Amino acid sequence: MAEASSETAVRQALDALDRTGLLFLHDARKPSLTALVAGEPIRGSWWGHPAGRRIFQVANALEDGGEALFVPLLSAKVTLVHRRLWPALVSIGEARAPWQMDPLTPRARELLEDVERTGRVRASGPSSKALARALLVHAEQVHTAGGSHATELVSWAGIRKAREIVERLDEDIARRMLEEAAEALEAVSGLPWVRDRS
Repeated sequence: MAEASSETAVRQALDALDRTGLLFLHDARKPSLTALVAGEPIRGSWWGHPAGRRIFQVANALEDGGEALFVPLLSAKVTLVHRRLWPALVSIGEARAPWQMDPLTPRARELLEDVERTGRVRASGPSSKALARALLVHAEQVHTAGGSHATELVSWAGIRKAREIVERLDEDIARRMLEEAAEALEAVSGLPWVRDRS
């Protein structure tokens, strides 16, 4: 299978997202953006793959184009979430359910309070990852003035405003919507509220 051009890969990814609502960024066995762009599953890191640069370009085009949010949703792996599922995602993020809050360390709780108070905090480390994996914040990669990359944690209220997400859903309805989308990828067991029960 041949590597797809950036334009073709963006269209293929949008078609896949349209069908299922979710798509792994990278997975060697499940439908993923890296496989769409490379034309075959990639084992190991995709950064060193010959299609790595194109994968990065396509991922940026999808996120910058307002078609997908990238979150550690399925099996704690980066997952593209189609815009039609954003109300469900944000509603879960704002729920503050026990599966999200109970495992947090005091430092993670402090960091969450900082994000809620200011809307956006540059952070890294275990507390930052714990908040993103619990879907309590949205983690965005940003370019620093020095030319490197950094992670900024953004409140869901900030995402609601920036992405114009008005609809608020009951947590149970929101979870069911994401579970149905994950079923198409045979990945329901990787959702954080399911994964943390087992």
